[in-house]
Amino acid sequence: MEEINAPINSRESEAGLLDVLVTLAENVKLLIIGPLLIGLCALGIGFMLPETYQSVAVVQAEQPTASLMTTAVVLDPVIASLGLAKDRAVEEARAKLRQQIKTTVGRTDKLLTLNVSAPSAQDSQIIAAAILRQTFKESRPKGTVRSRLETQLAEARLRFSNAQDAGAGLLKRLESPSSGVSGGSELARGYAELLSATGTAQNQISTLEAQLEGLSEAQLVQPPTLPQKPTHPKKALIAIGAALATGLALLLFVLVRQALRKTALNEATTSKIKRIRRSLGLK
Repeated sequence: MEEINAPINSRESEAGLLDVLVTLAENVKLLIIGPLLIGLCALGIGFMLPETYQSVAVVQAEQPTASLMTTAVVLDPVIASLGLAKDRAVEEARAKLRQQIKTTVGRTDKLLTLNVSAPSAQDSQIIAAAILRQTFKESRPKGTVRSRLETQLAEARLRFSNAQDAGAGLLKRLESPSSGVSGGSELARGYAELLSATGTAQNQISTLEAQLEGLSEAQLVQPPTLPQKPTHPKKALIAIGAALATGLALLLFVLVRQALRKTALNEATTSKIKRIRRSLGLK
């Protein structure tokens, strides 16, 4: 019995596959021309959409600076200087400008990448440069924080100067023939400690000066670029996506329509057979 059923099932599978192939062959023009037309229409719409250009800048900074770039203290002066508000409220202009800005910080290199989008290449570069200038300005400490750092810097410079003077005096004593062997070893140890203290004070001075200066163009790895091509809309991608989606939709439509037709035909055939059996008095 199984040997008999196997060829029957095989023939049914082949018949089903042939039905699908026949359906595809009968609707091949629809399945090819339809997606092409829709793809061309989508391509035309892509050319009608407004273009967006993106300027990119890279700075040696971390996440706090990235957060600072999107705050009102940075955006509001940029809006005022470039006249971006026009007839809108400052809050609306700020919200729109914030949407044009994207910041990312690398996990390994700790580089901050600023992306600014605008309707023209020049506008994107100008806005990015203005944001950087205002960010550099706002990164400098103010008020009591600046006073405290200045006091610490003055103290560090004094320690550095004292360590240098003491080191110079010890060096003269070391070079003197009257220092002796035992005394010379103690002087050498003291001189090494003074050198270490001098280096520590110098590092602290450099750190405090950097904090007082804040960010500047010295940390600018890449200035804002002038884009040559728009980043949006991606016309080719829109056209290909529309064509593929249309092709899939048409394929499903053709297969479902054929299945419904086959089902309706089978139901009509079954109904006729039942009528014949009832006429003959058969069950």
